[in-house]
Amino acid sequence: MAVLSTLRVLERAVIRKQRKLPTPGDVLVSEGNEVKPDTVIAKAEFVKGNPHIVDLRAELRQPISPDLVDRVLLKKTGDIVKAKEVIARYQKGFWSEVIEVTSPCDGVIEYTSRTQGRIVIREDPRSAKPVSIVAAASRLSVRPRFLRLFTTVREGDYVYEGKIIAELDGKDFVYAPISGIVEKICTLTGTITIVKPIKHTRVLAHIRGRVSKEIPHYGAVVETIGAYIQGVFGIGRERSGELVIMSEAPDRPLDEGRLNEDVKGKILACGSFASLESIQQAREQGALGLITGGMNQLDLVRVAGRELGTGLTGQEDTDFTIVITEGFGQLAMSRETWNILEKYSGNTVSMDGTTQIRAGVIRPEVIIDTCQEMQPCLEQSDPGLPVISDEITLAPSVTYTSLTLGDRVRCTRPPYFGLWGRVEELPEQPGEIECEAVVEVAKVRLDDGKLVTVPQTNLEVFNR
Repeated sequence: MAVLSTLRVLERAVIRKQRKLPTPGDVLVSEGNEVKPDTVIAKAEFVKGNPHIVDLRAELRQPISPDLVDRVLLKKTGDIVKAKEVIARYQKGFWSEVIEVTSPCDGVIEYTSRTQGRIVIREDPRSAKPVSIVAAASRLSVRPRFLRLFTTVREGDYVYEGKIIAELDGKDFVYAPISGIVEKICTLTGTITIVKPIKHTRVLAHIRGRVSKEIPHYGAVVETIGAYIQGVFGIGRERSGELVIMSEAPDRPLDEGRLNEDVKGKILACGSFASLESIQQAREQGALGLITGGMNQLDLVRVAGRELGTGLTGQEDTDFTIVITEGFGQLAMSRETWNILEKYSGNTVSMDGTTQIRAGVIRPEVIIDTCQEMQPCLEQSDPGLPVISDEITLAPSVTYTSLTLGDRVRCTRPPYFGLWGRVEELPEQPGEIECEAVVEVAKVRLDDGKLVTVPQTNLEVFNR
């Protein structure tokens, strides 16, 4: 039995990418429009909503148990609420006062703590107040011209909601009603003006294709036909550019002699390895990204500028995106992946180094534009083509499969670690290997022509 790989390497597939804003905005494309990687799909200008915490113990003026939280709550996590809407109601006895707890803002209930009796409401950015003018002098009962003597902040300071912005003798306090930047302290009116920073965001198409579906107020789905390659690890954000091959063969490292001003704005691809020096040189020459079979893990950390965790990558503050197709170390790129890259050298390629390996799986990916004319390409596509769409899959358990003659395999243990080949013979009887163990084996013809005997459990099967 061998391990069945879940990586996808496809020369031709239907690819659908959902391009969405994180908050409602203006969609700039319509269904049927053809788009390029740098086409703006949607844009938004919004004031970021803050989280508001509602403490039920303080509102109800008594300790509260988890069971009581369940009884008094009228809303649940995920519900949309309006400002002043009742979210909890409590009456201790028949003749007791009915206490109602209301939402402090428009938003969504993001989290409820039964043990602490607290509710977190994420403010709706569309209803967030961009400016707040606080009458600080009148609240402290001081003359406006003396206000600066009592302020604890200065113009340009960023303050969080609830922070003390002015005080008198440690007894009277003025609190910031919102989070934002102190824009002005006016000694004529006795006011402090706080402005929330406006965030500008937009989402690009990332790939060349056609808009197959519009998502009102958020974005669209872009569809194309092209080559699709998944990597095992990556760093960096989405990049697009012309694909340039920088190695002579899949088992050869990046050729530093080819790194010159011609690689500016290009996506580079090499075979088995890329050193830190070659990557730094490529960045200095203006290259946007690199597709490689392998590289050293410590070099990847140096490129990213920080230690890489085991959760999510792709948000690194780097101008260079890397997708590793095989693993860490010097590993020859698979012949299938290399053939696709070599065949479409010079075409536009879109890459994304985002990798998630916990709480779901997101693999780094490479998408190559293979269509000369988009409309005929999509209309004349084979209905049997595999479809690639945006989705976070649950981490799959290891799947084992029986080997068959002709299977494309990769060796996963020394002495042939990282080498590719095809199954040429499956002996019926267990065989003895180098360590003198007797196990089920397969005879594999490696890409270099050598025939070797490998334990079946040390093989990974691809492209079933």
